[in-house]
Amino acid sequence: MALDEIAPSRRRAKIGFKYSWLVLVALWLVYAMNGIMRNLVFLVQPSIVQEFRVTPGELGLFTGFLTLAQSVLVLPLSVWSDKGGHGWARKFRELPVALGYLVFSLLTGIGILTHSFAGLFTLQAIKNAFSGTGESLEVTAVAEWWPVERRGFAQGLHHTAFPWGSLIGGWAVAAILAGFGSQNWRLVFLFVPLITIPILIFYWWASSRGRFDAFVADTRARGLTVPVTGGAADQDGAGSAPGAVRRALRNPNVLVSAIASGLGLAIYTGINFWIPLYLAFVAHYDFAQVAAYSVIFTITGGIGQVLWGTVSDRLGRKYTLIICFLWLTVAVLLLQQTGISLGWLIGVQLFLGMATNAIYPVLYSLSSDSSEKGAVAIGNGLQMVGQGIGGLSPILLGVLIAFGGGFSSVRGFDYGLYFLAALQLLAAILMALFTRETIGIFKHRDRALVSRESCNIPSTAG
Repeated sequence: MALDEIAPSRRRAKIGFKYSWLVLVALWLVYAMNGIMRNLVFLVQPSIVQEFRVTPGELGLFTGFLTLAQSVLVLPLSVWSDKGGHGWARKFRELPVALGYLVFSLLTGIGILTHSFAGLFTLQAIKNAFSGTGESLEVTAVAEWWPVERRGFAQGLHHTAFPWGSLIGGWAVAAILAGFGSQNWRLVFLFVPLITIPILIFYWWASSRGRFDAFVADTRARGLTVPVTGGAADQDGAGSAPGAVRRALRNPNVLVSAIASGLGLAIYTGINFWIPLYLAFVAHYDFAQVAAYSVIFTITGGIGQVLWGTVSDRLGRKYTLIICFLWLTVAVLLLQQTGISLGWLIGVQLFLGMATNAIYPVLYSLSSDSSEKGAVAIGNGLQMVGQGIGGLSPILLGVLIAFGGGFSSVRGFDYGLYFLAALQLLAAILMALFTRETIGIFKHRDRALVSRESCNIPSTAG
């Protein structure tokens, strides 16, 4: 589309272009289903404990290694995706990955395949391997459909799909368990994932070359930065230059983002592990109520992502992340009070949710800002590797719960919260000392132990 064909009203539009919004909606729905399918196993944990008679330690190992599985395929498939085209063409590599986590979610609902604890683990581990890669590619696709100057807002809005998708998924699971009984927990894996099929068809249709070219023209007309080198997807089809993974690991902004993402996922996986078990076996809610009340924090989780993602465009990625990690440190400790009453349970979860999910779009934005051209998916993929490692936190949580007296004792649950809070404080310290600001009002006032050049930020940048 020629620049003179773009209506003046479009040139003056401050946030987004119509096709950016269209693809964002499609990718929001895709990511929501990804998040729902990833969280289903958490929501039926009490039923799994009852059916398979697992101990806290065994359940911790199960959950931890399931989360680690998210990182298994992410780097090789991210490199593969970068070589398959950027922008609109990202769909050719994203949809096969999405079909992977869809198929193995559905297979989990077949009783003969999950009659053993090992069978359940195997199917869910394969599903998570595709799911983690899918998140990396879905986040990268959003970054390539929005101007760099609006990336924090777009990534934040897109990432609301995970908490709000999880919220919808939690309600759906509660309805299924209430209607069919907690012993029929496999039905949630048969019914819920089917919604993904029409959503993937919608994304395929929305992500077209013509729409992407129109987005590029509009971005340039408004004097903003096109996120893909040269604009067109085919100009980036060669992907990253040799050695891109090694250079990304030497980039403090990319590496520390991956570490901080892992520490953040340690708490996210940790509370998804902690809350259902606490509500079921300490607070003694029935299992349908557990599924509904375990996802209250996701209400503000989405709000926090939009808020802090937008703030990061102005304040800066680094300083926004420091605030969020300190917020999480306090909020996790407050979870000790959730047993007082339903009001405390709701209030603390809503406070916690303002930062639980907010860190990820800002971390992805920091990594995307700092990655070399043609290698954004690699930078984002490293975050998924970090998250996979951080997701091992339930292993230690299971040990702490067992050490504190088992599922029925509150002491072990409190020990777990102290551990998670310490990890969030560590993340804030790492961000403060070992990253450099990429955008915002503090960019040139930032001080750290690493240089701008090492973070792929030119020292002479304006």
